[in-house]
Amino acid sequence: MKNDDKNRIADKIKDLSKKYNTEGYEAYFSESKNLSISIDDNKKIERIHADEEIGMAIRTLKEQRMGFSFTYNMSDLAIEETFKRAVDSGSILDKQQFSFIGDKPDRLSSEEFYDKNIETVQETQKIEILEKMADAARIDKRIVKVERPSYEERVNSVFLINSEGISKKSRTSRFSISLSVLAHEGKESQMSWDFQGANTFSHLTPERVAKGCSQQALWTLGGIQLITGFYDTLLTQLVTSQFLNVLAGSFKADAVYKRTSMLADKLHQRIFPEHISIFDDPELSDGLGSVPFDGEGTPAIKKTVVDKGVVNSFLYDRQYAVIMKAETTGNAVRHSITQQPAIGITNFVLNSERSSSKDLRSSLSDGPVITELMGLHTVNPVTGEFSLGARGYMIRSGEFSSPCKAITVSGNLFKLFDNIHLVGKDHILYGNILAPSLIIKALKISGAAG
Repeated sequence: MKNDDKNRIADKIKDLSKKYNTEGYEAYFSESKNLSISIDDNKKIERIHADEEIGMAIRTLKEQRMGFSFTYNMSDLAIEETFKRAVDSGSILDKQQFSFIGDKPDRLSSEEFYDKNIETVQETQKIEILEKMADAARIDKRIVKVERPSYEERVNSVFLINSEGISKKSRTSRFSISLSVLAHEGKESQMSWDFQGANTFSHLTPERVAKGCSQQALWTLGGIQLITGFYDTLLTQLVTSQFLNVLAGSFKADAVYKRTSMLADKLHQRIFPEHISIFDDPELSDGLGSVPFDGEGTPAIKKTVVDKGVVNSFLYDRQYAVIMKAETTGNAVRHSITQQPAIGITNFVLNSERSSSKDLRSSLSDGPVITELMGLHTVNPVTGEFSLGARGYMIRSGEFSSPCKAITVSGNLFKLFDNIHLVGKDHILYGNILAPSLIIKALKISGAAG
């Protein structure tokens, strides 16, 4: 969007606020450009799709009632209609104690997470990444199919103004690659999928993603059933990220306020080992949640939500900061202009003061490695209880031994994290979760006779 258009919109919104006698307003403009490319098993282009989306969301405050509306039309007439709809929608809602955020300088530049090289990267280079993935995935003759190597990119430009003097803009770039592989041996077939995201095109590593995906599929071919029991267990980075993603929701202030969070009564209590800390980090390089400011204009800042095992903070947007008499932590996330901002994580990171640079398989020596979980939506968000299907393999003397099949891991999320014995220095970024491998003491695994 050109500066003249931004100034026109800002002036129009300000005039409408006076016309409709509102106490406050916020306008969030978003312009995104998206590209997706995929190839087939023969490395021929299967799909190329590009699209653009421009829209604006408006929130109004009149008589302490919050209104909301959105539009994809940037004409003066459409903006006025959208503003009026927002005011009208608020008129039927209950009053609430709220005020929009005042202006504070951002610590990060407006293009901190934008890769300017995207403007010179050719389409042939993007297709070449997919071809590299397809070739690198064939590490074994048992890999019989490489399915849908895909590349996606998104450039998003944001312009945010409100009645308290905020006028901010940012531009971010997001890149991702993914693929699935099919491994086959005898009468058995297994599929595996892997993904990588980055803010910088040159940080994509297609060969690593492809080889890891294929190795994952091969390690799950065949296998033995474990006897039900409690095992010292290694969780891969992907599995750690899956558990962290579930846990992250419990730090959201709205869940705490509604008592749908397992951490509702745990503030300032130790729930993890003392060597464990967890951060919400909007400044993380290549984190897909990295932003210079949140969806309400609050400057981005790193938060310690677990400090040496103790719950240190929850995550707030402006609304729940006011309700719970706290300060916003800059965690208002915009999933779409069709929705109001909601509390969410930026990038979640687990670290340990006692992390090991050794391959944790050698530290475990003998035991199961869990490489994939199924049914994560069934974890109880209040109690933390879980029972999940899983895949993995056994190691003996620190080396791969045999796959494990038909297994279930169960327990309590609190206890699982409290039973962290070792943490690897092998963090991998999965979207907006930066996770290491972990060794968990005495994890219950059900298999044969279970």
